[in-house]
Amino acid sequence: MLCLAVVASSLTAQSSEAAPQQPPRWLTKKSNYLPEVKAFTQLWGIYSMGMEVYDASSGKYEAADDRFNLSLRRARVVIAGEPYAGLKYSVALGYDQTGRDILSSGVGGTNKADPSLSVVDAFLQWKIGKGEAFNLVGGWFRPQVQRESITGAWATNSFEKSMSQNYLRSHLVGTGYGRAAGLNLGGIFTKEKVSLNYNLGMFNPVTASLAGGSVGKKAAPLFAGRASLSLGDPEFNKYGIGYNINFFNKRKGVSLDFNAARQGETEKFQSSTAYGPGLLLNWGALNLDGEWMWLKREGTDSLGSFNASSATGHIRLGMNFSAGKYVLEPTFMLMKFKGGMSATEQADAALLKLSAGEETTYDLGVNWYLDGRNLKLALHYTWRNGDPGVAGDGSQVNAYFSQGGVGAIHRGNWLGLGLSAMF
Repeated sequence: MLCLAVVASSLTAQSSEAAPQQPPRWLTKKSNYLPEVKAFTQLWGIYSMGMEVYDASSGKYEAADDRFNLSLRRARVVIAGEPYAGLKYSVALGYDQTGRDILSSGVGGTNKADPSLSVVDAFLQWKIGKGEAFNLVGGWFRPQVQRESITGAWATNSFEKSMSQNYLRSHLVGTGYGRAAGLNLGGIFTKEKVSLNYNLGMFNPVTASLAGGSVGKKAAPLFAGRASLSLGDPEFNKYGIGYNINFFNKRKGVSLDFNAARQGETEKFQSSTAYGPGLLLNWGALNLDGEWMWLKREGTDSLGSFNASSATGHIRLGMNFSAGKYVLEPTFMLMKFKGGMSATEQADAALLKLSAGEETTYDLGVNWYLDGRNLKLALHYTWRNGDPGVAGDGSQVNAYFSQGGVGAIHRGNWLGLGLSAMF
């Protein structure tokens, strides 16, 4: 017992003489870090003309009254910041379509009588190492495919974004919002007047099955990628997943894009692909952008394999003119969607959940920039037409012929006055 006591005493003495443990070496937050809160608003007043609703009992389209509709087309609250060097976050809450009359000629649903708030974006961005070559983005955001889809509505110069983005988004993730949970590696390589912006991402859309909360028993990730080669002045010097179209005469350069996405077998299809080129040209006062995307799905049934395909895109032109200390920009946009027109093509498209028929949209107007993209007034006229192919009257083969909450329609035209603001 005496020996044990001596040993214990010796060990206690050695322990007390040992060097004290070093405190953890935590990362240090930025001394000046504060979250940044912004409010984004698009207030629209549109006068709709020519909207028609299909009456199944009579087999005819009936005209809805022309109407003026005031709404918050898009409204967001964004909380963002960079608490640690190289680690950023962004959360966007939205209450879009507040006040929208579902029988006006605009697109999308409504936010009903009591507007609800939802998460639009929520992601982290981590810069790996020095420079802009490698950045990892993770969370809830848009797959980096198609410039129109990944450019915010406050940065585009048509009154409404091209509907080509909705066809692509529905094709990729199943919703018009176009977001999904995923990881994306991207960056910028720059040498003198040449730069390359790349993105490679993996996402898991879960809107197809089980009340919109799963992809179903068969699952496959969505792989999405984009490369944009800029010649002349670059689009940006710091990596991000937001883009611009009008640089207010400060850029002389062209960006050549290529986009591609693929998803393997799910309960809807055996494979789904999307690919196509894009272009952005800024040359002083001139702003020109456009793209064309091919969409395809393959499936099987008791008779064997089959496929359905469509294509969509837009071309848009704007020109800046000085108006005192402000800028006026007349713009024109043409959007086209081309899907299956025959009975076989449309039947296959329906099985694979693809749109069919054709839709064309024209947008002509002028933007008055009071504080760059931060404050803009826009006056535009938008007109559309569509062709359902063999599906005929009462079909809902694409966005021109279908309105959620209403059913089969002929979508009308509109004259719109809008205010876009970022505070």
